Amino acid sequence: MSHYLTFDIGTTALKSALISSEGRVLALHTSEYTLRAPAPDRAEMSPETYWRAAVEGARAVYAMSGAEPRALAAIGFSSQGQSFIPIDRAGRPLHDAIVWVDNRAQSVADEWQATWLSREEYRRISGYPWVPASLTLFKVAWLARHAPDAHLAWKFLCLPDYLIYRLTGETATDRIIAQFSGLFDLGTRRWEPRLLAAAGITEEQLPHIQEPGSVAGALLPGPAAELGVPPGVPVCVGANDQIVGAVGAGNVRPGIASETTGTALALVATTETLREGRGLCVGHHAVPGLSFAMAFANTSGIVLKWLRDLAAPGESYEAFLAGAAAVPPGCDGLTLLPHFAGTATPSFNPDARGAISGLTLAHTRAHLARAILEACACILQECIAEVENQGTAITRVRSLGGAARSDLWLQIKADLLGIPVERPVCSDAASLGAAILAATGTGAFRSIREAAEAWYRTAITFEPDASRHAAYQEVYQRYTALYQQLYG
Repeated sequence: MSHYLTFDIGTTALKSALISSEGRVLALHTSEYTLRAPAPDRAEMSPETYWRAAVEGARAVYAMSGAEPRALAAIGFSSQGQSFIPIDRAGRPLHDAIVWVDNRAQSVADEWQATWLSREEYRRISGYPWVPASLTLFKVAWLARHAPDAHLAWKFLCLPDYLIYRLTGETATDRIIAQFSGLFDLGTRRWEPRLLAAAGITEEQLPHIQEPGSVAGALLPGPAAELGVPPGVPVCVGANDQIVGAVGAGNVRPGIASETTGTALALVATTETLREGRGLCVGHHAVPGLSFAMAFANTSGIVLKWLRDLAAPGESYEAFLAGAAAVPPGCDGLTLLPHFAGTATPSFNPDARGAISGLTLAHTRAHLARAILEACACILQECIAEVENQGTAITRVRSLGGAARSDLWLQIKADLLGIPVERPVCSDAASLGAAILAATGTGAFRSIREAAEAWYRTAITFEPDASRHAAYQEVYQRYTALYQQLYG
């Protein structure tokens, strides 16, 4: 039986997976790494770290699964966006990877907004509702000003592009990673000339843009030996991790949304047309002819971690939340704002902060824990409302990430939203999505939608309870009223 090797390049870890031709996870391995912070507002990583993590992961998943390397059908990718590596003509990195959380280019973003690039114009070009300094665009411009060897850069490669280059010798990217770099024009689906000129680079210094899942090249003998697989295997471009995760969650038709509650929260909704919204990042879906709308919050699950570490360090989340199920909806009048690092969708207020209202001596640790779960569900409701305000009704949510393991949290979300919330069988949707893209790109399926719907499976569906849904409307009103009272 054939299978697919996938690499999901995260901020603090690279996940390697083997996915069978039936869409089942044969093995999963996580290689962790630590970002370097050589100066304030900077975050970097040695390019070799990503390569060694991929090699380690590939060998580990084959050892774990007992799968035959000769049955490898293709290699696929999912990745964080915006992080990049400049290389010279010999393929040598000129600089460590500048990771997306790096904020060194804030002055460049501020300068451009003050002189020629308005938020409205940039939203029209890029699909971003604001002008974030984390984008590849601004960091490339920063390097052009401050790095003495910047002129030696032959190519600027985002992380999956760099690994594809190491594997095949080809310089290719996909149009979704290209979009998330901030250098891409949604209208023309090409690199945007004015942005390139402002950043001080040419189109020739960027990889050529391909469709998600399409073949970038064949695996070279040297890298194949390091991975422990045969040479000549097709290596496919992937996409940004949120969109790849949506594909892995079967989120390939309008009306379906996938959400990830981790440190932050991200919601991806499939739409028929490209719709703009003040709090939405929009773009063209991996599925041709469809679009996506993405909403997000800066802090979500990390607030629960904050409380757990404060009140019961080392305790499992299951144990920590044991008492929260007995607390009634609304937490006996307790309302919490989880905006510990400002807000994103819909208000984009960097000055917003967390708050707790309604505390009494009767409230317990369990009340506080449940209040966080309810607050994150309120964030999700805000994100869905922003999507629906643009004309796409959401009828079903598929929940991903660590929070999806909590039955209580998923039931709270279903009850507050008033729509079914599903937990997929495959919790690692990005790895599954990367395999779906690679399988489609190498001809195993006629379309990404066909592959996604064939391989997606629901483990359990949490149906909303009508009486609790009614009770949660008052909770949501308290939540929004508290925010308005504090921040207008």
